[in-house]
Amino acid sequence: MAFAGSPVLAQQGPQPQITPPAIRERAEATYPPDALRDRLEATVGLELVVDERGRVADARVTAPAGHGFDEAALAAARRFTFEPARKDGVPIRSAVQMGYEFHLPPPPSPPVPPPPPPPVPPPPETQQGPDQSTLVLARRPLSAASSFSVQDREFSLRPVASVQDILRVTPGLVMVQHSGGGKANQYFLRGFDADHGTDLALDLDGIPINMPSHAHGQGFADTNFIIPETVERVEITKGPYFADQGDFATAGRVNLVTRSDFEHSSIGLGFGGSPGHGQPEYRGLLIASPRFSESTRALFAAEIGQENGPFDNPEGWNKYKLFNKVTFQLAPTSTLAITESSYAGDWHGSGQIPARAVEQGLVSRFGSIDPAEGGDTARHQLSVAYRMRPTEGSELRALVYAGTYRFNLFSNFTLYENDPVNGDEIEQIDRRTFYGGQASYRVVNAIGRVRFDTTLGAQVRSDDVHGELWHTRARTQLSQTRGDDVHETLAGAYVNEEVTPWPWLRIDGALRSDFLAFAVDNRVQADPTQPPASGVGGAQQLSPKASAVLTAIDRRAAQVEAYVNFGEGYHTNDVRGAFASPAITPITRAVGEEVGARGRFLGRWDLAAALWRLTLDNETTWDGDNGTTSVSDPTERYGLEIETRFEITPWLAADGDVTLTHSQFSTDRENGGGLALAPRQTCSGGLSGRHELGPGVARAGLRFYGIGNRSASEDGVITAPGFTQVDLHLGYRHRRFDVALDVLNLLDGDFRSAQFDTISRLRTEPAIGTPLNRLPPGFSCGSNSRVAVAPGGGFGGCEGVDFTPAFPFTARVMATLYID
Repeated sequence: MAFAGSPVLAQQGPQPQITPPAIRERAEATYPPDALRDRLEATVGLELVVDERGRVADARVTAPAGHGFDEAALAAARRFTFEPARKDGVPIRSAVQMGYEFHLPPPPSPPVPPPPPPPVPPPPETQQGPDQSTLVLARRPLSAASSFSVQDREFSLRPVASVQDILRVTPGLVMVQHSGGGKANQYFLRGFDADHGTDLALDLDGIPINMPSHAHGQGFADTNFIIPETVERVEITKGPYFADQGDFATAGRVNLVTRSDFEHSSIGLGFGGSPGHGQPEYRGLLIASPRFSESTRALFAAEIGQENGPFDNPEGWNKYKLFNKVTFQLAPTSTLAITESSYAGDWHGSGQIPARAVEQGLVSRFGSIDPAEGGDTARHQLSVAYRMRPTEGSELRALVYAGTYRFNLFSNFTLYENDPVNGDEIEQIDRRTFYGGQASYRVVNAIGRVRFDTTLGAQVRSDDVHGELWHTRARTQLSQTRGDDVHETLAGAYVNEEVTPWPWLRIDGALRSDFLAFAVDNRVQADPTQPPASGVGGAQQLSPKASAVLTAIDRRAAQVEAYVNFGEGYHTNDVRGAFASPAITPITRAVGEEVGARGRFLGRWDLAAALWRLTLDNETTWDGDNGTTSVSDPTERYGLEIETRFEITPWLAADGDVTLTHSQFSTDRENGGGLALAPRQTCSGGLSGRHELGPGVARAGLRFYGIGNRSASEDGVITAPGFTQVDLHLGYRHRRFDVALDVLNLLDGDFRSAQFDTISRLRTEPAIGTPLNRLPPGFSCGSNSRVAVAPGGGFGGCEGVDFTPAFPFTARVMATLYID
């Protein structure tokens, strides 16, 4: 095992003498067992912050190598000691950029005489220049207690059959599914029922996944097009405090970063199902990672599969995915990555069935009332990313992308409330092309002892959308409700300045400006007496942001940083609602504040806590199911988040997180149990470990996640029961193969996944408008529900919880063969 270090100094003129830091004592890293088994070598790029006493105050990976090398290099680097950098003989804080090289141990050889002692190294050279603290570039350090990054080594210990399983590494993020697996998840975060993504921004390599003005819901974020094995890292931020984040990043943002290559090409095959329920599923995966040259890395992946679930009406969810990425090292300081992905899927859904229908024995828990529910979708996108470092203290990043999207969804939420003969099934259609780009320039300078980190950036995105809403029966179109052509462009620019006046304090200030321009052409005029729901418009917003980071404790046994954050952000609304009655605001402002701390103790215990508050001007939305608007007052949310991780042994770790949230309308602080479906408590955690076993490495993870009881209705009368799910992952990795067993809902809990407060009518229930005093004797809408009153009086259906059941005990086996 060898070590290579090369501090990089930025020179700005002949003034005082600067002596760079020099290694006083270094620690050897433990070779990762699975890498040693596979005979892998690597170099991990690191940036170390060395304080005035020569100790490593911070360490982060700048060039990851995977396979456990990153963690091993960081653990060793944190134990280094240095002769500190000096200015005119006075110690100063500095940053060192280096590569930690891992080389396989040589084979045993006959004893040889000991080598002569090495020559005494010459004293470190000095250079002329200002107080510069060894300026190098790496990723920005954390600027909020609730922000962090997770490497693939962590989520490989969890049951992973889709990207949704990877997203669960985000503390406080709970996801559920309804109306078939091929549809985007329903997301809960920071007191938000974010629906399918309205207040949670999801990106893939910086490319937005969310769809504005979507046929089904604003910000619709379907991650099913991603092959989970291609994800290398998950970057998590919460709150509107970050200048480079725009639309939908109010509760938070998750960026999935894909790999550039794999160590080995492979072929995998998986099978699974729920014993006693539904039909089996399968999954096939092919990964090729050829070596074209030293400067070219490539990754080609393909996945096919079918999932049926435990439902009486099998989902028949067929999936076809491609992911191709080629990365060129154009020069030592520049790279170019070209990425293409394609996805197509179709499915049937069990739908959201009323709880009273199960209570009455009309359908089973896994039954379906409208078996025609489901849909099909496709997404194809191409992107080019460029990164260049013009100097040691600057960096340029640019990204352009374009894609096409198709979506057809058949749903039936109200059953037979509106049309007692044909039923209330609807079809939502979305056809769009989307394209955009972003660029940023970052430069690091120092004036005296003060460090300045400046970033300028701009982003633009355009969507050309054709949307339709139909009344259907068994997927046959009966009448059209809406038909729109929508064109919208969102452009944003920002400046971010991070100032480090002292080694123990960082101050961050930013300003972001966004402008939305749109045009709506409604081609279906359902009511000739109303003005056309068409037009052009625009909206803009300035969003200031500020943060401060204080290094409260900086010792070998404990490091603690405290954070204070403020920021304004926004989510856009469906622009069709700007020409509806009542009209919605195209941009909704969000204001967030947060205080928190993050610490590491004894080199093995991580602990973070954050208190936060977030307000929105309104939550008025476009209702894609009816083609109308839904009006809401301003809202407020606040809460506490705690997360921790403890390394019990070098091979076993425990982690957990808890969130407590209160949500309410700002104009009515006594609104029952809080905002409808807003989560009050969430939790997740578990045990994970990996250990050498024979010629390979065994791994295991026992995980749980849950959400507490919450109000389904605004007045708190109807409740959505909470749940906790326990999952298990077992795996074994050999040089030539990998086998994994995932068990979902290990304890076979009987609980509901997605839940909604819905007014609906079953065929067997009284006709809409029936006088309440003439309802059949003993008629009831069931427990946890109530009779709804029609607008003109009389019976208006039953209001209660409609739900999609969680999967029962489900097992999946995945076997992978490495073919090179």
